[in-house]
Amino acid sequence: MKTKNTFRIPIGFAAGILYLFRADPTIWSFFAGASLMLAGEAIRFISAGTLIKFEGVTRTGIYAYSRNPLYLGSFIIGAGACLIGRDIPFALFYVIAFPLIYIRIIKREEQHLTERYGEDYEHYIREVPLFWSGRFSIRKILGASSPFLAVKNRELKTVLGIVAILAVMASKIIF
Repeated sequence: MKTKNTFRIPIGFAAGILYLFRADPTIWSFFAGASLMLAGEAIRFISAGTLIKFEGVTRTGIYAYSRNPLYLGSFIIGAGACLIGRDIPFALFYVIAFPLIYIRIIKREEQHLTERYGEDYEHYIREVPLFWSGRFSIRKILGASSPFLAVKNRELKTVLGIVAILAVMASKIIF
């Protein structure tokens, strides 16, 4: 399924440019925000390392606890970037815009997956929460994830994006 990105991509690029221009990081905000970004990327990397695309409903690992761990990780990465940038109006925009954009995308994806996998996906929706269930087993989550699959699923693009943001923010602190 190709999700329509008609508004998500341009809004994301415009927001990114605005963020880079307005950000005013400090050493404290850099390390606190970078820690949050790395936690979000850990969730994304584990998720990408568990997801076997187009081969049925993934129910193992992190997907046993969250139907959308990639989006959860992305939100945490963005929250970390907002913390680094110390721009309250931008952070408020992010906290409002991200859910508005991604709830629509999630609904489209769930409709597509229900059409594709039928009762199996409907059962999954009833059993696993949208974002997080609370209790989880880190051993089961990590045991089901493969770094090779994460790379195959192109998660290194996100890693490189994070490195670029951190480099720009570090340079804003230094210079």
